[in-house]
Amino acid sequence: MQRIVPFVDHEIGYRLLQQLLAHAAKGRLEIPAVVTTPENMDSWWPSVDELCRQANIPLYLYENSFSADFLDQQPDWFLLLSWKHIIPLRLIQRPKHGVLNLHYSLLPEFRGVYPVNWAIINGKRVTGFTYHFVNDNIDDGEIFMQAEVSIRPSDTARSLQLRIDDEVCTHFDALINRLLTQNLTTLAKAPSKTSNEKSEYYSRAKFEAVRRIDLTQQRSGADFFSLIRGLTFFENSNNAYVVDEESGKKIYFSLNVWEE
Repeated sequence: MQRIVPFVDHEIGYRLLQQLLAHAAKGRLEIPAVVTTPENMDSWWPSVDELCRQANIPLYLYENSFSADFLDQQPDWFLLLSWKHIIPLRLIQRPKHGVLNLHYSLLPEFRGVYPVNWAIINGKRVTGFTYHFVNDNIDDGEIFMQAEVSIRPSDTARSLQLRIDDEVCTHFDALINRLLTQNLTTLAKAPSKTSNEKSEYYSRAKFEAVRRIDLTQQRSGADFFSLIRGLTFFENSNNAYVVDEESGKKIYFSLNVWEE
């Protein structure tokens, strides 16, 4: 029986852990432990603590000194599900078959942080999600599975993220079935696609820079609409802003978007 250790966070991490636990309850796989972030225990999204307690599975917090020494046997997989930390090579090399990361874009597009926001900001009409093998470069490993999600003209970063969440949940059983049934001896050696084409890396600093709206910059109406939709998550997210020249204060704003 394959041993899968999920690294989970955020809303989608909680939902996928529920699905993974259902597979374990049917005896299809073993979950020797779950790893989450310290923020997961005190955030606006649901904590996985209660799920682990109900299933009697140890829950570990990922911190700087994290080593996975608690695993008494080698796991087959690490699954990074809504995981924001770069894991070191010593952890990448730990599982027998590899580490798969869930990324919210059609790699190699939008490597890095805030890929959902960037897809809207850049005027894309289609995005999606990718499961890829983790190597020592960011969002650069071989692609294992992808699925497309359309971007609606009314989408904000939040509404698009929620629809991608739903698609990820819909495809998750297929992912697990593939992990459990595919010929694992050739899996990492002969993937169907590669993501290691040259592509731009979207850093946190790049996102911080685009949040400040320069009102003197010439933009088309479509480009400005895409920019503000891509910077709108919650009403109080404090993403898009302009600076008042007299006071120096930041003035934040977002969009309310709906369809009729």
